[in-house]
Amino acid sequence: MPDKETGSPAVPENVRKRPRAHGRRWAIVGCIAIAVVAVGVGFNIWHATPQFCNAICHQPMDSYVEGYLNSDQPIMAAHREANVSCLDCHPATLKEQVAEAASWTRGDFETDAQGKLAAEGISFDYKKCASGGCHDFEAIAASTQDWGGQKGVNPHFSHQYYGGGDSGEVLSGSMGAYAMDCSYCHSSHGTSQMWCNGCHDFKTPDGWENPASSRR
Repeated sequence: MPDKETGSPAVPENVRKRPRAHGRRWAIVGCIAIAVVAVGVGFNIWHATPQFCNAICHQPMDSYVEGYLNSDQPIMAAHREANVSCLDCHPATLKEQVAEAASWTRGDFETDAQGKLAAEGISFDYKKCASGGCHDFEAIAASTQDWGGQKGVNPHFSHQYYGGGDSGEVLSGSMGAYAMDCSYCHSSHGTSQMWCNGCHDFKTPDGWENPASSRR
């Protein structure tokens, strides 16, 4: 029947309500989208924390996360106090995470008495440690000149070749000296060692291993 006021054909009641139902559907879709984004953002934040590393892979990651959170090991403590997280030094690519998940599922890894990976296969060169403004390699080299009071000795200004993937690279401003991987001496998850003392007998920082002691 026509509408008494407008003279237009009357719109059935169920048709009038249809726009409201359509609006509710978009509201539900919007809420779901917001929830998905919130979960994604929350996961990304959690993924960047040390606790994510051992949330599933308790072995072997428990030892590393516990060390990061509570260890007084100098390098670890310094990184923790500077709010440097695991992913800042160990960026996780999708390929690496898939490979690690597969390795953990198969259990094809060995751990030592402390629960750490027996074969880590990870090294850190000066490029990694100096990236993002973390460390200034030239400033570090200058600070260790005449190390231990011995003229000309500088563990960061070595006659040894660079040990990483770009073997033989000469550092800018280094007068022909090469840089060894930082991880030759410095260990974040273990005990650092005076690598030079495999041949020499230079001053060894407190708490470090001294290979020269085995020759005495």
